[in-house]
Amino acid sequence: MLKAVKMPSNHSRRLAALVIALLMAACTGYRDAREAQIAEQRGDWDTAVLLYLELADQNPANVSYRTGLLRAKIKSSQMHFERGKDLYDANVLDRAIEEYRQAVQLDPSNQYAQVELEKAINTLARAQENRGQPESLAEMKEKMRGSRAQPPVLSPRSNEPISLSFPKPVSVTSIYRALGKAFGIDVLFDPKMREQEISIELEDATAQEALEILMRAAGHFYKVLNEQTIIVVEDSPQNRRAYEDLVIQTFFLSNAEVKDVMTMLRSLVGAKSVAANDQLNAIALRDTADKVKVAESIIRTNDKSRGEVVVDVELLQINTSKLQELGVLLTDYSITQFLDPALQVGSTGAFRVSDLEFINQGDWLVTIPGFVYDFVKTSTEAQLLASPQVRISDGEQAIVHIGDQVPIPVTTFNTSGTIGGNIVPITSFQYQDIGIRLDIQPRIHHNKEITLELKVEVSNISGFVTGVGEQQQPIIGTRRVESTIRLMDGETNFLAGLIRTDETVTDTGIPGLMDLPLIGRLFTHKKTEVKRTDLILTLTPHIIRTPNLDAEDLAPIWVGTEANITFRGGSPRVESDVEGPFDEGEDEDAERIREMIRRRIQNLPRGLQDSAGEGGPGDEQLPESIDLSPSAGPDNIFGGPLDRETEEGPLDRQPTDEPPPNDLAMGSSLTELTPTMLSVALQVESEGKAEEAKKVPPKVELKLQPPRPLVAPGATFEVQVLAKTKVPVSHLPVTLVFDPRVLEVIHIRRGGFLGSEGKAKFMADSSSPGRVVLGASRVGQQAGVTGSGLVASLRFRALEEGQTDLSFEKGKALDNKLKPITPVAKVKAVVRVSGSAKRRDPAERPTRPDDSSPPPAER
Repeated sequence: MLKAVKMPSNHSRRLAALVIALLMAACTGYRDAREAQIAEQRGDWDTAVLLYLELADQNPANVSYRTGLLRAKIKSSQMHFERGKDLYDANVLDRAIEEYRQAVQLDPSNQYAQVELEKAINTLARAQENRGQPESLAEMKEKMRGSRAQPPVLSPRSNEPISLSFPKPVSVTSIYRALGKAFGIDVLFDPKMREQEISIELEDATAQEALEILMRAAGHFYKVLNEQTIIVVEDSPQNRRAYEDLVIQTFFLSNAEVKDVMTMLRSLVGAKSVAANDQLNAIALRDTADKVKVAESIIRTNDKSRGEVVVDVELLQINTSKLQELGVLLTDYSITQFLDPALQVGSTGAFRVSDLEFINQGDWLVTIPGFVYDFVKTSTEAQLLASPQVRISDGEQAIVHIGDQVPIPVTTFNTSGTIGGNIVPITSFQYQDIGIRLDIQPRIHHNKEITLELKVEVSNISGFVTGVGEQQQPIIGTRRVESTIRLMDGETNFLAGLIRTDETVTDTGIPGLMDLPLIGRLFTHKKTEVKRTDLILTLTPHIIRTPNLDAEDLAPIWVGTEANITFRGGSPRVESDVEGPFDEGEDEDAERIREMIRRRIQNLPRGLQDSAGEGGPGDEQLPESIDLSPSAGPDNIFGGPLDRETEEGPLDRQPTDEPPPNDLAMGSSLTELTPTMLSVALQVESEGKAEEAKKVPPKVELKLQPPRPLVAPGATFEVQVLAKTKVPVSHLPVTLVFDPRVLEVIHIRRGGFLGSEGKAKFMADSSSPGRVVLGASRVGQQAGVTGSGLVASLRFRALEEGQTDLSFEKGKALDNKLKPITPVAKVKAVVRVSGSAKRRDPAERPTRPDDSSPPPAER
C-alpha cells in the first residue's frame, strides 16, 4: 500500500525562507558589531568607523551603534590629526593636508585641526606661488593695514649731502633758511617761536639728517605742509596738541573683551578719547596717528582666540560587598513574664487588690524566644563605567558630575509672629551632589603642554542619623583629591588608589555560653560584612585650538618717549618717520638688505662684534646732545626711492680673492666696514675654520654602505651603518635624516660592532617620518671597542621617483665615562629612485649582511 507524502506548501516555504533570512541578518549584524568592537580594542579606528557606519545604516534606531560611531569618528580624527602634524613637521605638505582633511571630515568640531589644515594649505600655496585672496573680516583687516590715505610727504629738490660749519653761535632761523635754500625746501616758522642762537657742525649730512639733528639741538619739531614746505614749531605739549593731526579709527574685536582692551589702551598709550560699542564688541579711538597705530598693534596682538581642549575622561568605579552570617540566632534575646489578661479589670490592665492573694503559678504567662539557624554568604559586585568627553576653553572651569542629588532636611525655627511662646519649626530641603564630581580647569602652554587644575571628589551615603522630629538625615562620606598636573598633548594621566574598605564583624549570643571554649561557637551567631570601593580615573587632554601667534606678535614695539609717543621710534616731527597709519610704506628691499647685514654682523668674530657695538652698521658717534634712543625711523621720508644699485650691489657681489685689510682683521670700527668687507671677513673666517678642521685627522668615522644606491619605486633595499674607530668607543648615538616622500623605513636590525646582546644594548626609533634614531651602548663600565664593524642595518622601501640624501643629522662617539670623542667624520649616502632602475651596477648593489652578527671588532 502506497502512502501519500504531503509536500510543503509555497506559503510554508516562503515563511521558512523569511525566518532563515532574518536569522542570517541577525547573525551578520552581531558579527559586524563584534568586529567593530575588536577594531576599537585594536586601535584600528578607521575600520571601526566603516563598520559602525554600516551598522548604523542598517539599524538607525540602535543608540549603541550611533554612540559607537561617534566615538570611533572622534578617535579616528585624533589619529589622523597626529599623523598630519608629524608629516607637516617633516615638510610633507600634500600628505599632511590629506590627513588634516580626514581629521576635519571625521570631527568637524576639531577647530585645532581646521587651523592646522588652513596653515598647511597656505604654506603649500606659498610654495607653489598660488595664493588666494579671501575676503573675510580678518583678511580685510590685514589688507587695510598700511594702505590708508597718506599725508603730505616731504620731497626736497636736492638730496646731495652737505656740510654745515657754524663754530660760533648763529641764529637758528638763519640756519633753517640756509638748509631750506640748500635742499629746495620752504621753511615757515611759528609766530610764537623764540629766537635763539646755537653753534653746530655737520659733515656730509642729507636733508633728513640735517633737519633731524638741528631740530633736536634747538628743541623744535616740524610739520610737513606740502612736498616742499615745512613749518617749524617749538617742542612743547601745547604746540603738539595744536599741530598734531588726530585720527579716529574703530577696532572690531573678535575675541577680547571691550573693557579689558580699553583698560589696556588707557594704561599703555594714555588714550583718553575712547568709546565702546558693546553690541558690536568694538572700540572707537580718537588720537594722534602714532598712538592709533600703536593701539592697533596692541589690539592685533591681544585680540586672539582662546585655546580649547577636549579632555577624554574614563572613569571606572568598582563596588564590592561581601556578607556572611553563620550560627544560631535567637528571635529575641529576652524572656517576658506577665499575668493572664483574663484577670484584668476592663481594658485598662488594672487588677483588684483583693485578687492579689489568689494569684498563683497558673496565672503567669512567659514568652520564650525561638531559634534561627543562619548559614548565609552573599557577594555583590557593581561597576560604574563612564567615558565622557569634555570640551573646555582655556582658563575656564568644567564640572562633570556622575551620581545623584540627595535631599537633606534643614530645619529652621521662626520666632517672629508666635503667640504664647510657641516656636514653629520650618523644614526645607537642600540638594547635595553625591557620587563622582570632577572639576577641571585647563591652561594651554605655547609648547603644546596643558596644565590641568584638577579636583576629584567621590562621595556616598555611609549611614543615617535621627534628627529633629524623628527625621532621618544621611551621613555623607567623602574622598577628595586636589592637584595640578602638567601633561603633553595626548598624554594620559592615570589616577588610582582612591580605595575605601569598611569591614564590620558582629558576634551575637548568650552570655556565658558563647564564651565557652570550643562549644561556644554553637551558641554564637557571627555576622561579617565587608564593603570596598575602588576608583580608577584616566584623563587625556587634546588641544583642538590654540591662539594664532606669529613672529610679529613676539616682536617689541618701539613707541618713542614718555613725552612723545610715536610708533617704532622717537622723531622730532609731528608724524613719526616710520610706518604708521598715514605714512608711506618702507621699501621692502631696503628692509631686506638691512636684515641681511644684521645677520652677517651677528656671525662676525667676537672681536668684530665688540667693535661694532649694539647700534649696528651706520650708528656713528654723534654728539652727546643728540638723543639716539629709540630713533629707529625710516631711512627716507623724503619720497625718493632707495638706490638699489648702491645698497644691493655689495651684498650680491662675490667676495674677492684678495685678503681683507689689516685693520679689518684687527677689529676696526664697524662704521668703516662696507657690506663687501663684511662678506670678505665672513668668507675668510669660514675658510680658515675649514682648513683647521681638515688638518685634524678623525678619530671615529661613520659611513653608510652602499654610498649611492639606485632603486626602482616600490623596491626595498638595505643600507648599513658602519663605524671605524682608532680609540675605544663605548656609546654611539646616531640620527639619520632623509626625505620621507621618497623613502620609508620598514625594518631595523642591530649590528655587532659594540658586542653581542649580553654585552651591548641597542635601540632604534623610526616613528617620525624622515628620521631614524639609533643608539648602541656597551653595558656597564666595560672597556670600549676599537676597529671597524656594523652598527645597524636599515631596510628601506622606495616610495616615488626622486633623489634624497641619507645623511647624519647627529653622530657622536662617547667613551665609557660619557666623554665625547672628537673629531668624528660622517659620510652620507645619496639614494636615487628611478623607474628605469632595473639593472644595477654591481658596485652600487646593496650588500646584505648575514643574519649572524659580524665578527667582533678588536678590543
